[in-house]
This record gives sequence, structure tokens and C-alpha cells, in this order.
Amino acid sequence: MAAFRTQTVRHASSGAVRAQSAVFTETGEPSKVLRVVDHEIGPADALTGTQALIRMLAAPVNPSDLNQIEGVYPVKPRFASGLVQGQLAAVGGNEGVGEVLASGPESGLCAGDWVVPRSSGVFGTWATHAVVASDDAVVRIPHDWLRGGNVAVQALDVATVKVNPSTAYRMLRDFCQLRPGDCVVQNGANSGVGRAVIQLAREMGVRTINVVRRRDDFDSLAAELEQLGADAVVMDSELADSAVRDRILRRLDSPAVRLGFNCVGGRPTLLMTRLLSQGATLVSYGAMARQPLTLPTSLLLFGDLRARGFWMNRWYADNIDSSERSTMWEHILRLTAASKFVAQPMVKVEWPASAPMLPAEIAETRVREAVAWSSGGKHAFVFSS
Repeated sequence: MAAFRTQTVRHASSGAVRAQSAVFTETGEPSKVLRVVDHEIGPADALTGTQALIRMLAAPVNPSDLNQIEGVYPVKPRFASGLVQGQLAAVGGNEGVGEVLASGPESGLCAGDWVVPRSSGVFGTWATHAVVASDDAVVRIPHDWLRGGNVAVQALDVATVKVNPSTAYRMLRDFCQLRPGDCVVQNGANSGVGRAVIQLAREMGVRTINVVRRRDDFDSLAAELEQLGADAVVMDSELADSAVRDRILRRLDSPAVRLGFNCVGGRPTLLMTRLLSQGATLVSYGAMARQPLTLPTSLLLFGDLRARGFWMNRWYADNIDSSERSTMWEHILRLTAASKFVAQPMVKVEWPASAPMLPAEIAETRVREAVAWSSGGKHAFVFSS
């Protein structure tokens, strides 16, 4: 997989570029409606204004991407002509990193720059190449953010910085002023956001109680999360036992559990709230159980619990010109370079972006397998050159 390079090593020729994209012409089950099409982009010397030709380096598959293809996500796909003859089509994927191959005179980009989508829905990332407008579609990642650490920052690290780590970063900072020694509790602790919360909280001196579903491999998962910095790992079913809750709190000896992060919903989240201190805030950012979250009035009245919601896309929309975005991404990527932050484990799906490219039907099989809800684990497309 590509890592940061200190020199520009690729330049586009003046000819058209052969590309492949994972597209859909109607919403529905991703593994059924997605198909891979061959097409041409360019030529590079025809780029005008702020346009840039990029070769994708890596792009993850997020649950929100699948919800968008299903037609149930608030950010709707952009259907356009030109990819499928006689039909409007949209390219899947909203997160990723690409390398600039060529750019228009007003783009402000140079060949070799790495860029990420400015926001969800601006262009589809499940493609080998794309032509984008640099002023409203992408953000350049400065090379110095990726330098000077103990490890080479990989393309996949950059490709995934925009959603899960950023969600964790914002939730740890935007809902209360955490102090070293404070504690947060979260469910879905083995998710991408959950792992990011553990690592970013550790850097803040904040302790974490981490709730996961009952599973046969609990011991090995708990050890894995503890290696990332988790202070306590517990199965959700155990939280019904007040003795277990008391034991966790005594062990941590924390002055306050001031924040709770919920991505599950239902009864497991209600049980988790019993660990929260008076006046704490419960932040919901997902609902994997697809069950409503019901909070008893006593928690609100006597426990002064504050229930909030957080959606990363809304934060980006509300802070489109804020320097906080750059500060956040730089912080996470510099931690990565310093071996203090690692992305969640992912199944890498190879997708050649240069000759010899895969036949479209083989690439399509790989895409459909990666986006199936039953595929297990988080998948990411790695566009090899």
C-alpha cells in the first residue's frame, strides 16, 4: 500500500486515462445494485480552472456508504450522466485519499499532492480515478503532517481520518471540558470510533470504560483494546449487575464519569448510563442495534443527565471554513506518524489503478463481496499502481 513519498514520482500524460468506477443507477442492496464500469477520463491537458485529475490510493467501506446506496442516508448520492450509457449513475464511497496526477491552472494543487474529499457526497471514492474541483471537492493534506515520526503514514491512514478518528476527536472535546483523570464510558468499543476514542483519550490522560457485545473471543478482544490504552473492558450483559459496575468504578478510582458515547441504542445503552456520574452527558452518534433509546425520567430529573446527538457530517457543514478541521486532522496524523495512533483493522481489497487493470467483472465481484453486510470486518479498497 502507498505510503507518503517525499518526491513527486507520477505525472499524467496528455492522453486520456483509463479508469474504473463502482457505480449504481438505483438505490437498493449494495451487493446487488453496484457494478463496475470501464470509462475514460481526460485528457489531462484539457483540465481547466480548479479541476484536478486524481488517482485514488485508498477508500474504506463505511456503514454510511452502504446506507447511502440503500437510499436511507441523509446525504443523497449524486446521480450524473456519462458513466452508464442512457442512464444516470452515482459512484459509491464518500471517504478516501487520492494523489493528484495533473491539475488546472487555478487549482492550487501540484502533481503528487494527496487530497481527501471535503465533505460526503462531493464525489464517489470507489473509483480508480476522478476529476474533481479543488475549490469545493477536496482538501490537500500537507506532506509535513506525514513526516518526522517513527512509522511511514500509509495511504489508508489518511483515507480514514475524516470519519471515525475525527468523530472520536470531536466528541472528546465538544461536549464537556475533560480533565486528566476523568473517565468516559462507551459502547461499540471495538468499532473504528471506539478504538479511536481509546487512543485519543489516552493522549489526554482520560480513562475509558469500554463496553462490547457478548462474544466468545472476549478475552482476546479485551487484551487488544487494553493494548490500545483501554482502562476497562466489559460485556454489555454484565452491566445489569450492580456489583460489576461498582467493581469497575472502584478499580478506576476516577473522580467522575462525565461522558458517555453511544452507537448502539436499546437496552444495552440504558444499562451503560448507570455508570455515568451526576450531570454527565450521553452523546449518541449511531444506532447499530436499530432499537430506540429510552431513558427513564429519573435519570434526567435526579441524575441531571444530558442527552445529545452528534453527526460528523453536520460538524463539517457547520465548520466548513474553520481552522479546527486542519487542526484535528493534523493532530491525528501526527499521532499516527509517532506510533501513538493506529486505525482499526481492515480487510484490504486490492484494485489495480493502472495497467494491467482487472476485467470489470472481476473488479465487480471484489466490490460486491466487500460491500455485503454479511462480509464481516471493515473493508477498504487499496488502489495499487
